[in-house]
Amino acid sequence: MKIVERIYPGFQWAEPLKGSRELEVEQVGSDLHISGLVPRYQVQDAPTDLVRHFEKTPRSRPIGQQRVGKEPPDIRFANATSDDELISFVRRFGPVVAKVVQDAPLNPELGEPGLPARLIAHQDLEELRSEQSIYRAALGLVMQLNEKKFEYDVAQQRIKTIAANISEWPRQWEREKSQRRAEPTWELSAQSLKRIQQLSSGQHDQLLPATFDARIVLCELLNSFRSMIFPNPLEMHSSIKFGIRPLLYSLLRRQFLYPRGFAVCANTQCRNFFNIEREGQQFCDEVCSLQHRQRVYWERRGKKLRRARIKAQAKAKE
Repeated sequence: MKIVERIYPGFQWAEPLKGSRELEVEQVGSDLHISGLVPRYQVQDAPTDLVRHFEKTPRSRPIGQQRVGKEPPDIRFANATSDDELISFVRRFGPVVAKVVQDAPLNPELGEPGLPARLIAHQDLEELRSEQSIYRAALGLVMQLNEKKFEYDVAQQRIKTIAANISEWPRQWEREKSQRRAEPTWELSAQSLKRIQQLSSGQHDQLLPATFDARIVLCELLNSFRSMIFPNPLEMHSSIKFGIRPLLYSLLRRQFLYPRGFAVCANTQCRNFFNIEREGQQFCDEVCSLQHRQRVYWERRGKKLRRARIKAQAKAKE
């Protein structure tokens, strides 16, 4: 008989309350208050498990099935350019980087069990927007490294975005350390920060490959979130208690080392990332494809209509 040991219990910031499939999120001023239950890791493929959701996302689409190219959590976060989209992401997977995290016992008088405890986090919206900008730029660099033509100027703009936003990471590390009373499992060193900032303002060295700076920046980011193995779920959960950012960068590491194949939608009104599901795919879904074709058609057709109208107006004046 073959014995299979289940060594991966899941990665959840919290379990949903009251049988829901999502966490509770309330916006209070400039903060999001996120609530859930401390995970017991007793349910396989939990809806709030970010890593499992990434693994289960299909890379190809069966004939007749609706596209799901925008659904992987890393792409979903990178595409979350509005507050509503960011809040929706947090409601599904938890805070990205929390200011404060509290454990609160449930209230038996309200019919809530004493265990597991409630987990409450405060996520600053401005920090959330900043993290999305960093991640979108980093994912864009990964995508560029797998394209036939590397656009250095585009990569440089992405590096500038990363450098402008990660300056807060050392302060966030100190904040998390003060609450943990121990060093967090991630850290952006002063040397790494300085190197990224220098690359964001430097000029391309013609003696080096055009991709050199992008690779350095990605390595500095990914090395801030080292890969770790935990002996039990309690220690594993502790590593993401103050936010799921380490999980997001673990997915970025996978994309960097083993690219799935993704691109930016060719529809200029969209420009979202999507998983490439077939050869030659340029759009994230049928709607974007249709909108682009209509816009191109009317640009071409409009010129003819304008010329005909001008010609008719000139004749009328004769």
